[in-house]
Parts: sequence; structure tokens; C-alpha cells
Amino acid sequence: MLTLDFAKAQPKDVPRVSDQLCRACRKCLARDACRSKAILQIDPGEPPFIDASLCYGCRACIPACPHGAIRLE
Repeated sequence: MLTLDFAKAQPKDVPRVSDQLCRACRKCLARDACRSKAILQIDPGEPPFIDASLCYGCRACIPACPHGAIRLE
């Protein structure tokens, strides 16, 4: 019998936003590239963060940030 597990897989390496490099762009290109909408920004002008519970681990956000503020640690 085949058993399927539909629980979302959690990636081990979730990218992080560097507060020193992030410029908190009004139009965040990395957020647009994120298919799971895991990049969240609470207050305008503050750096966003990546919600690990929403991140698929595709890493599309890393090359999308023009300032190199999203990295794997």
C-alpha cells in the first residue's frame, strides 16, 4: 500500500536577510521573486525577514535582490 505524506517539507537552509546590506526597497524585487510569499515586511523602511514556515527553499530570492542582502548562512 502506498502512503502519501502531504505535509509541507521544511527546507534545512532558509535564506536570511542581512540588516546591514538590505536597503528596504519600496519595490522589493526579492519579494516579487518569492513564489511562496515568505518574505515579509512589518514596517515600511525596515528590512524584511523570511518566514521559515512559508519558505519552500527554492532560493529564487537570493539572485533577485540587487543589493545581495539575502544569503544562506
